[in-house]
Amino acid sequence: MTKLGRDPRNVALQLLSATTLPDGQVFLDLDAPRYTTVDYYRMACHMIFQCQRCGNCCTTGDPIRLRSEDAAAIAKSLKIPLNKALKKYTIQDPEKAGVLNFKHILPCKFYDLSAKGCKIYAARPWSCRIFPFLGIYGSEDKIKVNESCLGSVETMKILKESIEAVRADPKMSYTADPAEVKSAKVFLREALKSI
Repeated sequence: MTKLGRDPRNVALQLLSATTLPDGQVFLDLDAPRYTTVDYYRMACHMIFQCQRCGNCCTTGDPIRLRSEDAAAIAKSLKIPLNKALKKYTIQDPEKAGVLNFKHILPCKFYDLSAKGCKIYAARPWSCRIFPFLGIYGSEDKIKVNESCLGSVETMKILKESIEAVRADPKMSYTADPAEVKSAKVFLREALKSI
């Protein structure tokens, strides 16, 4: 992501443009994922977010849920067969059929306390990737920010200030032109690929 891509004012401008029309009006392909306005705000947050490396998410998060593709990525990262990774690192979620959780996770066994970082960062689960702006894309109607995450608190402050600055600056304009809205939506969707 370029420096301009992460510039909070640019992100705010793209966000304001992207949220002027719903996905169904700009993505005509029925197979294209449909995201809510809140999802675009989450994407903007992820673009601005700077991890403070406090480790709170890795040492207090419970449960850490895994999708099947998360388990496969972890097995590949650790260079072990999937069935061995499943047996060694996962358990069935007692509340949700077909959902896996990490075993014995407080703190997460992949958190390196001395380095203050994740040992499997490139293969970390989706639930870790979307932290601290929790929620499942396309389904929830508000951003849930974990207040113990200093980076998320700062991100929300920066995003709010940037949106206010864009709205107040007559030079920074956005329209409801479908082509421009689609471009802004695609710009923000790229954030999902980078987390």
